Amino acid sequence: MDFSEDAKREIEKNLDEFVRNINLDNKERLEMVKELRSTYYERAENEARARGVNMVSVDDVRAANVNVSPPRETADSFMKSYAPMLRRAGFWSRLVAFVIDCAVLCTLLVAIVSPLLMILALSGMPMEDSPATDVWFESQSPLYVIGILIVGVVTALSALVVILGYYVFLEGHFGYTAGKKIMGLWVLRSDGTKIGYKEAILRNLSKYINNLIVIDTLIMLIFFYKERQRGLDRMADTIVVYGKKNRGFEESRD
Repeated sequence: MDFSEDAKREIEKNLDEFVRNINLDNKERLEMVKELRSTYYERAENEARARGVNMVSVDDVRAANVNVSPPRETADSFMKSYAPMLRRAGFWSRLVAFVIDCAVLCTLLVAIVSPLLMILALSGMPMEDSPATDVWFESQSPLYVIGILIVGVVTALSALVVILGYYVFLEGHFGYTAGKKIMGLWVLRSDGTKIGYKEAILRNLSKYINNLIVIDTLIMLIFFYKERQRGLDRMADTIVVYGKKNRGFEESRD
């Protein structure tokens, strides 16, 4: 039976939603998607036959899925059953990911601050001598000073958004940061399902409070090493696991 392009797109949209919420090796993921795609097509064909037509429409696809779980719930149910088989990431892989994230953050902040510093340097503003800086400001027109202040405020706010939002947005939306992506790590709920922004905020609080990240890590090493959870991971009910690659990174270290 033929499928309309809209029907195919609807099925692929559901499959994409499913894939975004599972943490599997490529081979396992492809097998799951193949099986689920076959199920979607079969259900839609049955709906079209029931209507007595030879072309499956997008309405048939949607009607076939009315009484079944949405893709996100299907993925969550699967990951809950798969959770006991997930291998939790330990100290070294997470440390490397954290160092990479720090490097990425520093690069982003330099990119944000550099334009303002270049403007100030080209305008001849002294960078160290405070009295000379005061004289420089007094020699500038009010509009120019206001412009510099506006650029400074925008730069500061942009830097603050990047610092506060880097871990929270990336983990809450994707389940990993740049460092974790490179190291093949995912952040999940303890039951294996994808985390949200609430969990991302809670588990990353220690990164924004002076020295708390050290204490939080020591809690993992001393009390929860077997579970591979920092203190705030326990509070947020989250785990860090090996994802689609690099599952064996720590085999020689654990």
